[in-house]
Amino acid sequence: MSEQTREKIFQGVLTLAQQGVPMYEVKVQAIATAAGLGKGTLYEYFSSKEEILAATMLWCMDRELNALEEQLADCTCFEDQLESCQNFVVRMLLERGSSYRVIASALTIPRDAKELPDYARRPLEERKDRLTALVQQVIDTGRREGRVSPSSSDEYCHYVLKAALLSVFAAQSCEGEEGLNRSGAHVRAMICKALA
Repeated sequence: MSEQTREKIFQGVLTLAQQGVPMYEVKVQAIATAAGLGKGTLYEYFSSKEEILAATMLWCMDRELNALEEQLADCTCFEDQLESCQNFVVRMLLERGSSYRVIASALTIPRDAKELPDYARRPLEERKDRLTALVQQVIDTGRREGRVSPSSSDEYCHYVLKAALLSVFAAQSCEGEEGLNRSGAHVRAMICKALA
């Protein structure tokens, strides 16, 4: 499989999502057109529209996780890691979030299915594990620096960090970028207080 062709397909899906095309209604031909490819080419790589959408979402997740890993590698302390995570979430939401939400909404589990198909479930679990490892990396840094209490369980620490980062999403939805910039230091201080 040509990685360049796969990326064209994924970019085609993102283009349609950015244009507001409902992914549950989109046809494979529309994806092919947006990607600048023939419909048959898409079927050489994927067996269905759902598989294309799932692969696009996984590709997007990989790009985001790779970028976050790279950003965290440049951070030398807990506070820097928190700020980097927060800034990362803000940028992702502002620049790419709406497209991701459109694609994700098309991947909801059908009413008659008990779980996602294997081609999506296993890779999604792998990405969730990568994200969990990145959050754990931040927690471990905080523990080494004495910023995270030894009595706080990893489960509690994960909950605090994830809840705080989700509050960034809520702030962006309600207040836009200005509200996010105003509340950044406040959210980081709340995290530090909750974990101390």
